[in-house]
Amino acid sequence: MFLKLRLINPKGSDVRKNPLKAVSAIALVLGGATAIFAQVLPPPTPGATNPTPSATKPGADLVINPTDEECKKGWNAGLKWTREQFEQFCAAARAAK
Repeated sequence: MFLKLRLINPKGSDVRKNPLKAVSAIALVLGGATAIFAQVLPPPTPGATNPTPSATKPGADLVINPTDEECKKGWNAGLKWTREQFEQFCAAARAAK
């Protein structure tokens, strides 16, 4: 058994005759509800989907170009740079002098 609803606005005109008014009213109500919920929802808290920023020390990953002494000694595998980076840094340092 279905309920038969009469879609009549307060002025007495049938809403089915002008569906644009019905769609506009629904959009207005949904837009207002969205704005209200956007104002009352709390901001996200750190968790599995929103991790806290790592507490690394500023500049901990900063790599300084090789010094003149390191350039004179030459590259070895224990240095923080690749061979190509080391040669590029040293060549730029020599060219700047």
